[in-house]
Amino acid sequence: MKCVRWGLLALCAASGATAAHAQGGPPAGQGGGPGGGDTVTVGAGIGVTTTYDGASDYKLIPGGTLRGTIGGHDFQLNGPQLFVDAIPNDPRRKVDFELGPVAGVSFNRTGDVGNAQVAALGELDTAVELGARGGVGVRGVLGRRDKLALVLTGVWDVAGAHGSHVIEPGLEYSTLAGRSTFLRAALTSEFVGKDWARYNFGIDATGAAASGLAAFDPDGGLASIGGNVLATHSLSGRRTGWALFGIVSYKRLQGDIADSPIVRDTGSPDQFFASAGLGYTF
Repeated sequence: MKCVRWGLLALCAASGATAAHAQGGPPAGQGGGPGGGDTVTVGAGIGVTTTYDGASDYKLIPGGTLRGTIGGHDFQLNGPQLFVDAIPNDPRRKVDFELGPVAGVSFNRTGDVGNAQVAALGELDTAVELGARGGVGVRGVLGRRDKLALVLTGVWDVAGAHGSHVIEPGLEYSTLAGRSTFLRAALTSEFVGKDWARYNFGIDATGAAASGLAAFDPDGGLASIGGNVLATHSLSGRRTGWALFGIVSYKRLQGDIADSPIVRDTGSPDQFFASAGLGYTF
């Protein structure tokens, strides 16, 4: 199970923990479609992230990226979620729509968490989350090659871990700066179900006795707000070839999630992620 977990983490880590994503060439949706062509980007790098959701300690993890456009359909890793756009992209459209399925996993506290009190609460099961992502964007907001988009992702656990949902509204702005550099900035948020909150941040009487943390029964609702910035720079100056990528993201936990003893007493509501690496676009 550890091999499977680290293999999946290696694919998704550089994509960011906050629905951000990294790539090694022109962004999907701007390089494909009419006049574009199929592209696939793979990459590898290293990232730093918290040891578990709500932690104040950090660890290094391997990272990678996978994204592209095939037959006009974009696909990309957004954090630990794979999204496939069922609507073919067309860079000639002023208003751009996206809608398609999302599949992802959550590894929160499925391994060594590095904190004795949180570890005493026991490991969590891996959640397998399925759902959909939709969005509407407008091209040419500040320049000819930019786009501003509202996006909404909703997923539900189908593996019987937390058995609940996560809804993520967001606002994204992306632009091509010259021929070689792509920039994206995003504002993000998370709304979670009560069972999700209980599973990840609740503490029952048994857990309280084992860990020394106070019992806590959280409600769902707004779990976090944050943002991220992504940059990629093509080393070849073309749609294909080698490129550098980097991402920095931050979110602050909110409401009952931030009030949980897992965060308040042993961790931090401030959650950072950063990653950098090298990718190649075919």
